[in-house]
Parts: sequence; structure tokens; C-alpha cells
Amino acid sequence: MDLPSASSSLSYYLFGGSNKLFCPATIADCLDSEGNVDADKHRRLLREEADFVALHQAECAAAFVKCIVEDDDDDCDDRGQPDAKRRRGERGALFYADTDGIRRVLPPFKSLWHNMYIDKPSLDTPQFHVKFRKRFRMPYSSYLELVEKVNNSNLFERWKDKKDAVGNPCAPIPLLLLASLRYLGRAWTFDDLNESTAISEEVIRCFFHQFIRFGSTTLFEEYVNPPKDVFTARSQEHEFCQAGLPGCVASMDATHVAIEKCSFRLRQAHLAQKLPYTARTYNLVVNHRRRILSTTRGHPARWNDKSLVKFDQWVMSMRRGELLHDLTFDLYDRDDDGNVIKRKHKGAWLLVDNGYHNWSITVPPIKSTTLRKEIRFSQWLESMRKDVECTFGVLKGRWRILKSGIRLGGLEECDQVWLTCCALHNMLVEVDGLDERWQDGVVSDWERHMGEYDGRLPEAIRRLLTPAQARNYDTSGMGRGIDGVPTAASVNGDADDATEAAVQPDVDGCIPVGALKMVTFRKKLITHFNIAFTKREVQWPKRNGPVSHLNI
Repeated sequence: MDLPSASSSLSYYLFGGSNKLFCPATIADCLDSEGNVDADKHRRLLREEADFVALHQAECAAAFVKCIVEDDDDDCDDRGQPDAKRRRGERGALFYADTDGIRRVLPPFKSLWHNMYIDKPSLDTPQFHVKFRKRFRMPYSSYLELVEKVNNSNLFERWKDKKDAVGNPCAPIPLLLLASLRYLGRAWTFDDLNESTAISEEVIRCFFHQFIRFGSTTLFEEYVNPPKDVFTARSQEHEFCQAGLPGCVASMDATHVAIEKCSFRLRQAHLAQKLPYTARTYNLVVNHRRRILSTTRGHPARWNDKSLVKFDQWVMSMRRGELLHDLTFDLYDRDDDGNVIKRKHKGAWLLVDNGYHNWSITVPPIKSTTLRKEIRFSQWLESMRKDVECTFGVLKGRWRILKSGIRLGGLEECDQVWLTCCALHNMLVEVDGLDERWQDGVVSDWERHMGEYDGRLPEAIRRLLTPAQARNYDTSGMGRGIDGVPTAASVNGDADDATEAAVQPDVDGCIPVGALKMVTFRKKLITHFNIAFTKREVQWPKRNGPVSHLNI
């Protein structure tokens, strides 16, 4: 390639066919006879040099383009036609061979799950409904209702269009919802779901994150509602009143959920004393029908019950007297002559273990005592408080991700999984009819009829009839020491009774529970329970009629 030289261009420009006037070529040509610089000539020199440089660059560019075009023409003559553009092959989760033996991408609407559960479900066969409940943790009718709620939510707009950004059909929402339920119910991986639904792992992952966000907000607000007035509190109190515990509305405890992707800087806080793995801990409040009334968001596993309960807004509102302070109930008591009377009290309270604060609204069993009536009351309290433990078992049995561990990154996502599982649990409690009042019960017999019961009595009734002789959890053999020996005032509650004497009934004649100390209020409950037991008014709550088996 021959490019024009700078000298030829300059000669043509200065002396070429235009016959222009002579222009100074150097700075020396700009000097007059006295050696001074002529400003007009110098300005003309600068202007002409700039024009010359621009002209030379334009000539060089034109020559370079001409050379490239000639080279391309020569190459095309040698090779013939240019090669066709290479295209990337089809991408998909699963493939199949058509009738001609050509390998094709399997679309999601031709997958096994879509064919079995969406396109052609066997709704007329009972076995289909049993298998569906076992595999996806809910009845098929409830699944269809959940699909409708998801379609009505604005969080899933990207999957409501018929085509995606490149023109391919979007993954169907009913199939993505089945994948999310299987992920929660059996703790599958996204790769397992990719194999079953023919949907890519990334699409399933994005949908699942939106689903737990939907479950922790919309579903949670719909199905997890603690009682905030007397009318709803009466419904939660019903079974506890049958059991001789009036005023109690729920049981409370905390549980751990393992998390696999915990950052190193948070690892120590999420390693509990009894756990070999990182976990989040959640405080849960349930009624006797296993319905969740309230729960906290997750906190480090090292936190104890006393720290967790302060983050439960519903319990703290009860503690401050803002909620359920007007719930009235009667407790049996004895006057100065030993006669049985009833005293009105006001305020709701909860069943807990001994890990919580000594608040009057949180009543635990007695750790160590030799009094028979206190042993009976404590054992009965422990039996009634098993409802929250059973709820933990149902939750982790039905939603196995809570048992095997959450594999999502981020603490917020772990909390969203927990809240979503709680909301789905309450939804299924309503579907199974377990949320209705338990009207029937097994009546406890008085001690003179011991040994006359048959084998159908619950274990809690048997413990009630034959309480242990003593309660002492000291297994060290060293004793409690001098400072641990209880005084008569601490055992009998005389010191608290003196304080309680200053608490007078209000204008309605009711004693506020929040104004009492825990030991004093528990002593009143023990007295009431012992009298109700002798009157054969204590019953073990029982479900109404047969209940369909829960596949968990």
C-alpha cells in the first residue's frame, strides 16, 4: 500500500495548480529585514500548517480504506463464498428424540409433573389425592387455591407473560409452585427439581425466592393472626379451661433451624451450646389445637428464651397490658373459714418452661417441690405444654427443609422460609378442620377411684392420678448448698403473699394478673387446680370425632 508523502502534499498545497501566493514555510520566512517577526506571516504559517496536517491525514485514511477493500476482494476470490455465521445449539434442561430421531429440547409443559398434576390429573381416583398430599404436603384443592393467590400477586409478573425476553414460552406458574412445595416439603435441591420439571435451575431459584417473599408477607398476614380482643381470645382459651387452666390462651417455646450457608463472621453467634451446626432460633406461640398464633423472626442460636421473647411483639404487648388485659376468668380459692369461693381475675397468660422470665403472664411448672398438689399441677402443666412441642414436630415433619437445614444464602431468606412454613401450616390446620373447638374431653377421676380406669385414658390423666413423690432435677449428688436451701417464705410464697395483699381488685372486682408476681399467681393456679380436680371438673381436651390422617 503506497501512502502519499508529506513533501508532495506540501508542494502541491503551496505551489500547486492553484498558484496561490507564497506562504512562509518556516519561521525564518516570517522575519523582516530588521530581524523582527512579522505577525501576519506567522499567523499565516500556523494556519497553513494546520490545514496541511488535516489534508495529509485525510489522504492517508482514504488510501488505507482502499487497500483494505482490495484485500477483501482478493480473499473472496481465493475462498469463494464467505463462511456462514456459527450459531449456538439449543439449550434446555432435558432433551428427547422425536419420531425422526432428532434431538429436541423438552419443554416444561411436556414434563412428567405437568402431565400428571396439571394437564391430566386423575381427580376421580382417591389414590391420586392421597399421593398428591403425601408428595406436596397439601390437598389438590388447596393447591389450586394457592395457585390462584399466586396469580393474583404482583410479585410474579415476569411469569405471567406468554413469552420471555427471547421469545420462548415462560415456565408455567402451577409447575413452578409444585417445585417450590417439593423444595420445602422434602428439602430437594434445585437440580432435582430441574430434572423433574424440565425448568432450568436459575428460573426455579428466582421463582422460589419470590414465593418465600410472598409467603412471609401475604400468606403470613392472612393465616397467622394472634388474638387481640376478648372474643378471639375466648376461642383460644377454650381447651385450657377444660383442662382446669382458665385465662391461659397459648403455649410458648423456642426451636432451632439449621442453616448451611452462614458467613464466617456470624458463625460463632449461630453455634448454640447443644448444637454442632450453625442455626437460627425462633420463638413460637401456639394454641392447644396446634395453630400458630405468633412467632418471631430468626435470631442467633446462642440466644436464650429470655432474649427471644422480648422480640415477640404480641407477648410484649400482653406484658405491658396493651392486649387482652380485659380477659376475665374465675379461680377457685378458700376464704378464712376454708370455704371454696371464686375470685375474679383479669388478664391472659401463657404456658412456658423454666427458661423464660418470671413474669405473671408466663407460668412455668415447679422445678423442685415435695407437695403433692404442686407435683400434680406441674406434671399437668408439662403435659398441656406439649402442644407447642408437637407443633415443632409437625412443622419439621411436614416441611423437611426445617429439619434437614436451609441451604439458601442470607439470613433474611432463612427467616422468609420459616415464616412461609408457618403460614402454610396454619392454612393446612384450617383445611383439616383442626382449628375448630375441641368440645369433648376425657374426665379425670378422683383419687379414691384409682385403678378403675381402662387403657383408653391418656397418659396425662394417668400421671395426674399418680403424681411423682418428689421433683428434684439435681443429678450431681452434691445437693443445692446452703445458699440454695429454700426458706419457708420462698416455698410457701408468704413473702409474695404479703406483696400481693397490696394489690386490690379494680372497680369491676377483678384482680389484674399483671400486677401479681409469678410465684403468687402460680400459687393461686395451684389452689384452683387442686379444687377443680377434686370436683372432677378437669378434663383432657380431645378432638371432635375422627380426623383424617395427616401425611407429614
